[in-house]
Amino acid sequence: MTNNGVYIKAIKGNSEYADQVKALGKANSSTLSLFPEGAFDQYIWKGNVLVALDENDTFLGYLLYTVKKKERQIKIYHLCLKKESERKGIARKLIDYLKSITREFIDIHLNCRQDYGIDGMWEKFGFIPMHEKSGNNKLGKLVTTWVYNHGHPDLFSTIVSTKTFVVLDSCVFFDFYRMNLRKAIVDGESGYLLADWIQDELELCTTDEIYNEINKLPSIEERSKMRLFADGFFKITCISEQFDNVYQSLKDLLLNNKDLTIADINIRQIARTIASGKSTFIVTTDVNLLSFSSQARTEQGILIVSPTELVVKLDELRRESEYQPEKLAGTQLSKKRVAAKEKQILIESFTLDGEVDFNAKFSQLLVENNKYECIAVWDSNIPVALIVYSRENQHELSVPILRVNYKSLSETLTRHIVWRTINLAVSERRDFTRITESQIDDFIVRVIQDAGFYSIDGNWIKINSKITKSTIDASEHLINISLKLTDEYKSICRRFSDNLVSNERDDPEFMFDLEKLLYPTKIVDANIPNFVIPIKPNWAKELFDEELARESLFDVSRSELALNWESVYYRSSKPKPVNFAYPARILWYVSSDKDGAYTSKKSKICACSTLDEVAIGNPEELYLKFRRLGIFKWEDIKSISKSEIMAIRFSNTEIFKSPISLDKIYELLETKANIQSPRLVTNEAFFKIYSLGNAI
Repeated sequence: MTNNGVYIKAIKGNSEYADQVKALGKANSSTLSLFPEGAFDQYIWKGNVLVALDENDTFLGYLLYTVKKKERQIKIYHLCLKKESERKGIARKLIDYLKSITREFIDIHLNCRQDYGIDGMWEKFGFIPMHEKSGNNKLGKLVTTWVYNHGHPDLFSTIVSTKTFVVLDSCVFFDFYRMNLRKAIVDGESGYLLADWIQDELELCTTDEIYNEINKLPSIEERSKMRLFADGFFKITCISEQFDNVYQSLKDLLLNNKDLTIADINIRQIARTIASGKSTFIVTTDVNLLSFSSQARTEQGILIVSPTELVVKLDELRRESEYQPEKLAGTQLSKKRVAAKEKQILIESFTLDGEVDFNAKFSQLLVENNKYECIAVWDSNIPVALIVYSRENQHELSVPILRVNYKSLSETLTRHIVWRTINLAVSERRDFTRITESQIDDFIVRVIQDAGFYSIDGNWIKINSKITKSTIDASEHLINISLKLTDEYKSICRRFSDNLVSNERDDPEFMFDLEKLLYPTKIVDANIPNFVIPIKPNWAKELFDEELARESLFDVSRSELALNWESVYYRSSKPKPVNFAYPARILWYVSSDKDGAYTSKKSKICACSTLDEVAIGNPEELYLKFRRLGIFKWEDIKSISKSEIMAIRFSNTEIFKSPISLDKIYELLETKANIQSPRLVTNEAFFKIYSLGNAI
């Protein structure tokens, strides 16, 4: 390994550098672990000594370590440089090389006396101070154990939870510690996070960086107590390479912003949170860190919030953290079928720690390409998602592998993939989509539950029959399609069948939620309002162009909106629509336009969606609230109105095969009134239009 003229290599056997290693170790024996000459020879023969050399092969220093195979751990005993080689970045190069050749191990340990005054160096190298004790040295000086974790998933990091993971910044953590000592909630907003209802919603957790904060405290007794307290929190981890990349990205971002001064330890905390892919929240009372929140949200998708903001806006912030499709714009994502030459990097990227059968399983699926379709999503040359489709059973599209690892955008990307998967099953006229992935992450659970999947015997099943029927007929249909299938299908179909004919079927909101879960099923006698909403042609093209919709989610510039599970459309709030309310169904009418845009769909109804929310208010406030959902820029919004606009949040969009012309619309609506604002239509008219649009 060569870096700026310095060369790192492992020596073994009768190396020409063996004597220089032993001589340097002996010269610095007062600050190194005691090693007899025979022990040096043993480690050199095993290849456990790294040396740093310059371009002339001059010896500069060495690192000596041992391998603990049972614990899957590396332990550093010596890191020693010649005097003239100190403070030139050579120690970091030795450590980085060791990291690169020991990635299959869980972590790297070392012990270092505190009076050497180099704690800051270990922090910068990514090590965490996990505990301390009196050393075996004659003076009884305190020794800290430092640990570098490679970030492999463990039993606890793969726990499935439906709670939202929130990382505690050090100031909130210290508040919690004081409250724990006093057995009472102290004054200050951190106490809001301990309310019972909040505990049911949030998983309060820490990163390794909290141990660096604790290590700065002056009292050893206080440090010991606080480490024990920190050990009681769920700790999120990250892969070291991803942390390094995010950390450098944040450093570059702050370098360009001279107005912000963020402590390096806070930058590392943010980087660990982003790289974990498990949380997009950091809660803090640090005013300086909160001043970075807007930029961090825009550039990195991480939400830095105060306890008050988190509690007051919990639902809104959680929706924003879980689904940020606008963050995918401008990325270099691409989707393609897996080639044989890509197998190894995909196995390395998506095998979980301790998972022994993934290699064989994926290799088998890749070989049987007549049965399985293996798809990978890439960000440049880094794989960020892997999905495998199986079509062995005619009634379902099965997904034996679904793995996503895209930092803070993992959940957003998963929503796109799941939405695409459901629509693929629908297009192939399959009644079910089934996910059989055994190692399923918590954010994937949230996504598939939102999409209408139910967990039965370790599998996740969704009904996606494309039917238009009454509650009675739809109920019978569900029973009929499961008659020849296994009990798990009978169970889920019976559950929905019973709901369709329950006493709650007269409740519009209940039926709206049920119809969404059964997407794309439509219940003709459900008491759900229906509206025709006009949309300008230039935005309709982004939403409803069939070619764009058939394209991948990836490699598009301004067509993300057409491919989102959930989106937003802005329009003028005037003229004020009559009886406009949600939840409801939408028929999208593409209005005429003087610019002649999207002429093939002009003056036609082209699609339908579910209407989830309508908000009327200040343009800037609504833009900030919904900007995560679409491709609209601030320039697009402010041109609508300077005073008041309407935001329409919708989901589950179906593009019609046969758009309905204006003359036919007039005939079905029995009026020739212009469609200038959202307009209520009858159930009968909606389903006539829906049937024509789908050529049913």
